[in-house]
Amino acid sequence: MRLRTLLVAGLALSTGACKTVTTTSTRISGTPRLEPVPAAVAPAPAPFSPAGKWTVVLTAQGQALEVVMDLVKLADGTWTGTLSTQAFPTMALTSAKLTGKQLVATFPVPTGDTGTMTLNFDGDMVEGEWSMPGDGSKVTGKRN
Repeated sequence: MRLRTLLVAGLALSTGACKTVTTTSTRISGTPRLEPVPAAVAPAPAPFSPAGKWTVVLTAQGQALEVVMDLVKLADGTWTGTLSTQAFPTMALTSAKLTGKQLVATFPVPTGDTGTMTLNFDGDMVEGEWSMPGDGSKVTGKRN
């Protein structure tokens, strides 16, 4: 009988008496903090370029005048161009500086003076002013 008792005891030990039990608990304390989701970063828009042909209307010596302005960006980043009308030969811009969407250009006028045009671009539309000694007006136009 002793052998039987040992077998029963051995069987009892192997089936449950030697079980290992592990428990884990997690406790959160404090106030939960919600972090905002980072906003998607949109790519920067390309800088505005007024390059190309524009038809502008201005008043010179009391007469409406249609002027074709051709603007070109040079490899060094500076601007140049021409102004042409049916009334006068083509005139090269002597200077042109673009700041954001505003262009300030100077050019010779038939009287021998210097004219200045300040243009504000809005997409394919433009408006501004031109002046020279003793004359000037508003300018409006669009890209061709």
